[in-house]
Amino acid sequence: MPAVLKEIDEMDIAEKVQTMDYLWSSLQTASSGYTPPAWHGEELSRRQHLYAEGKVPVYDWIDVKARLDARRAALGK
Repeated sequence: MPAVLKEIDEMDIAEKVQTMDYLWSSLQTASSGYTPPAWHGEELSRRQHLYAEGKVPVYDWIDVKARLDARRAALGK
């Protein structure tokens, strides 16, 4: 296991979230030469099909944020 993964295992939740935010930002700026694997497109198509058929739940973003805030508050964060 690479040393960086061991370091991530030792981080607390806040540090891990901060690291994920950094990684996502980094990927957004450096992804021009990246080609996702074929299964990504297949999975996206599968999910779009399920959505079009009304087979997946859809949640209002305001409700989702409220639920997340409630969970965060319950955890004392």
